[in-house]
Amino acid sequence: MKTIKSILTIAVTASFMLSSCNSEEEQLPKDETQTLSKNDLTFNFKTAKSIQGKGINKTLVVAEDINTKLKDYGIAQIEIYNQAHNLADKDVLTVIPIIDASNEYRTGFRFIPNDPRREGRDNLTYVVVSEFATSPSGIPSEQIFDDMYDVWENASVCNNVAIDKQAFSLATDGFPSTILNLGDGVSSPVADHNVIGYIPAFIFDLIGASSTNTLAVNFSFGFRDENGNFTDINGDGKIDLSHTETWFNDNVNWSADGLAPGSVDIASVALHEFGHSLGLGHSGVLIASVNENGQPDGDFLQFSPVNVMNPSYIGNPKRDLAGDDNSIYCEQFSAWPWY
Repeated sequence: MKTIKSILTIAVTASFMLSSCNSEEEQLPKDETQTLSKNDLTFNFKTAKSIQGKGINKTLVVAEDINTKLKDYGIAQIEIYNQAHNLADKDVLTVIPIIDASNEYRTGFRFIPNDPRREGRDNLTYVVVSEFATSPSGIPSEQIFDDMYDVWENASVCNNVAIDKQAFSLATDGFPSTILNLGDGVSSPVADHNVIGYIPAFIFDLIGASSTNTLAVNFSFGFRDENGNFTDINGDGKIDLSHTETWFNDNVNWSADGLAPGSVDIASVALHEFGHSLGLGHSGVLIASVNENGQPDGDFLQFSPVNVMNPSYIGNPKRDLAGDDNSIYCEQFSAWPWY
C-alpha cells in the first residue's frame, strides 16, 4: 500500500498547558509522547501532561485558547455524549456552551443556505477520514457513517436538504481537524461536517471529557466578524454555523449492533452525533423504574420520550428517527433553502 503520509505530527502543547488550581498536586511529565498508527499512517500526538484543571473549567479554557488562534470562526459549543449507567448520570454535563455563544443548542445555531462564506452552497457536505474510520476492534465504520447521514437526509419528514459526501484525501487536503491542529494549518474548513473518526482516549481527557465514559464529542463552530463576535447575517436569531467536527472514543467497546453485553452500537452513536452536526440538541428525560412508594428502584433506565437525540446512551441501539428528532430537524430545515 502506498504511504499516504508517513508522519503527521500534531502538537497538542501550548493550548493544553493549563495551570494547576492546586500547587501541591503532583506534576506529571511534560513531554510524554503517544503514537497512534492506522494502516500506513502514523499520527504522533505529543502532549503537555501538566494539565490539572478538571471538568467544564478545563474545557472552557481549552476552547478559549483555541479560539484566540482562529480568525473567521470559533468554537461555539461542545456536546459530549456519555454512557448512562445509573440515574445519577442524568446530571452529568453533556452540553458546554462557550462564552458569547448561545446557551441553547437546539435553537441557537443554523447553517445558512447560499452563505458566501460556505462557497454559496445550498447543500451540506461532509468528509470522513478513512484512515481513522476503523474501530480498534476492527469494525469498518465509514459505510456506517455514510448510512447514518443518509438517515438524516432521507428518513426525516423534512427531507429537503441534500447532505452530500465530499471527495477527500488526507494526503492532499490535510488533516481536517480544527481542534487537533489548534487552529493552525487549517485555512478554511474542509467541509460543513468533518468526521475525524476514532481518536485516542487520552485526548478526550485533554479537552475535559472523561476518557472512560465519553463515547463521542461534537464541536460546533460559528462564523465570527472582524470584532470576534458570532454572526447572524440573516437575522433569524441564530448563530451562523461554519462547520462541525466529530470524534469517537477509541477506548469504547464498539460493536456493529450493540447487542453484546457492555458493547456500544457505533451506528446509534454516529446517528446521534450527526444530529448535533446538523444543529439538533438533546431531548428527553432519563428516568428509572420505581417501587410502590414512587422511589427509584434498581438500575433499569429509560428515556421519556425515546429519541435518537436523548442526552445519554443507555445500551439500547436506536437507528430510526422519532418524534422529537423530526420536529427539531424540521425546525432547522423546513424552510431550506429559502431563509
